[in-house]
Amino acid sequence: MSKNFWQEQLKIYEKLCFLAPMDGYGDSAYRQAMKRVAPHTYCISEFYSADGLIHSKFLAWSALPHQDIEKPLIIQIFGKNPENFAKAAKIIEPYGVAGIDVNMGCPAKKVVQSGHGSSLLINEQTAFDIVKALDESTRLPISVKTRRSFDWNQDLIKFGQWLQKSGAKLITIHGRTAKQAYTWFADFTDIYELKKNLDIPVICNGDIEHFDDGMSKVQDLDGFMIGRKSFWNPWCFLWEQHFAEDPWLEHAAGFKNHIYYPTLWEMLEAMEFHASELVKTKWERKWSLEIRKHLVQYIKSFPGVKDYRKRLVTTESIEQTQETIADIRKTFSTDMLKRPGLWEIE
Repeated sequence: MSKNFWQEQLKIYEKLCFLAPMDGYGDSAYRQAMKRVAPHTYCISEFYSADGLIHSKFLAWSALPHQDIEKPLIIQIFGKNPENFAKAAKIIEPYGVAGIDVNMGCPAKKVVQSGHGSSLLINEQTAFDIVKALDESTRLPISVKTRRSFDWNQDLIKFGQWLQKSGAKLITIHGRTAKQAYTWFADFTDIYELKKNLDIPVICNGDIEHFDDGMSKVQDLDGFMIGRKSFWNPWCFLWEQHFAEDPWLEHAAGFKNHIYYPTLWEMLEAMEFHASELVKTKWERKWSLEIRKHLVQYIKSFPGVKDYRKRLVTTESIEQTQETIADIRKTFSTDMLKRPGLWEIE
C-alpha cells in the first residue's frame, strides 16, 4: 500500500466518505452491512489496543481478518507507548489493510486516565512520537483521529502541523473538545482553518446526518465521517444526485429532503445479511447479545411491529432471528416496497 494512498483516493473521489470507528459497533459484520449498501465508503475499525495486539495472538486473530467487501479497511489502534505502536504495525500489516489510524480522540474517562485517546492532545510529544514510530515501521499510510482540543487550551493548528511533520498522511477532527464529549453541537470552524495550514487531507466528524449533509458542511475539507447516524442505517451514505443521474435506478423515489428511505424489503434484507455475517465471527451467546441492539435499530421505523421488536430484542439464535424476519415478511407481504419513513405521504 502506498504512503500516498489518501492523495490517490482524492483523484478518484472529489470528497471522501468514512464510517467512523465505533467501539462496540464497528466490527466486521457492521462494516460489511455498510459497504453492501454504500461500497464507496471507507471503513475504520473499532479501536484495538496496540499493547493488546502485541501480547495477544487471539486479539489479532479475532480483530484483523476481514472480507474483501470491507476493503480498503483502516485499522484503528490506541495506546501511549510509541515502541508498542511500531510493533503492532508489524502485526497489522500482513492482513492486507489499507492503513493504520491512531485514536487520539476518545473522551471516555477510563481511556483518558490511562493516557490514551484524547489525553494525547495534552501529551503532545508522545502523540508525535507515536506517529513517527508508526510511519517509520510500516509501508502503510498513518492517519490520526482526534478532536478540536482537550479543554480549549490546545492549539489545533500547531498540533496538526506537528502530526503532519511526524508522518501523518490524513487527519480526522471531531468538532467537539474532549471535555464536551458528545454534548453540545459539533463546530467545524477550527477544522476549516486547520485545512488551510496543512498539505494532507483533513476530514470532519460530528453531527453529520447523511451524505448530503456531509457535503453541505465539508467546504474545502477533503471529506467527512459519519458515526452514530449510521446505526441501522447504511443508507445514510447514499447521495441523491447519484441516483438522479442514473435512469435505470428507481431508488431516487426513496429520497426526501436528501435522506434516503429504504423499502421494507431493503431493510429486512439488510437485517438478515447483518445477522448472518455476525454469526460467522461470534460464538452464539455473544452473537445473540450483540445482534439484538442492531436489529431493533433497523426495525425502529416500522409501524405496528411492537411484538416483533420484543422477539428480536430477546433472540437467542440465528434461526430465531430468521424466523422473526420471515414472519415480518409474511405480515407485511403487501407492503414490502413501501418505505416506512415515507408512509405518511404515500
